[in-house]
Amino acid sequence: MFYTTDSMKNTLAIKILRGSLFLVIALVASYMPRLLGLPASTQDKANVATILALFMQGVIWTNIIISHYLHRYVQGHAADGASIMTYRALAVVARLMIWVILGVVALSGLQIQVRPLLTGLGIGGLAVALAVQNILGDLFAAIAIVVDKPFVIGDSISVENYRGKVESIGLKTTRVRSDSGEQIIFANGELLKSKIRNYSR
Repeated sequence: MFYTTDSMKNTLAIKILRGSLFLVIALVASYMPRLLGLPASTQDKANVATILALFMQGVIWTNIIISHYLHRYVQGHAADGASIMTYRALAVVARLMIWVILGVVALSGLQIQVRPLLTGLGIGGLAVALAVQNILGDLFAAIAIVVDKPFVIGDSISVENYRGKVESIGLKTTRVRSDSGEQIIFANGELLKSKIRNYSR
């Protein structure tokens, strides 16, 4: 099923409108104490509720927008399973990054010191990155393969002394069926460091 650009924009706009409940809550929480003439302490609590509601609204809108464009991509590339899997992984990473940014902004709005938190997250993130650097290297190599397309599933390639047909491109490994029948598994990071000959192009 194919959609025109205008219909896709309309569908996205409708999804965003339907998912805007927390925006309404934020507006009500922000202006209701002033309209009712409530004490300043009530307004302070309402401001906290407003910030939390806006944070939740940002999370919901992020999910709606990323899910919409991911679904659109999957419909257009239904036959390319490796690309779909990689873009789904990228969508998860994008969600997490936006949620972290929204969380930092929300904490700043609540007058909470975020610099010590960011320092701790930076040190923790560095430790995790060092622990899983090989996995991250293979993940970024998979993204490079999907985007740059030195080969696609079904291509006949040779790597060093091995030759065969590409069967799958995963987030960590690429699997090649050799001419003699056995399956050869390459780590994506090591594969991109090797000289690849593509006989299908």
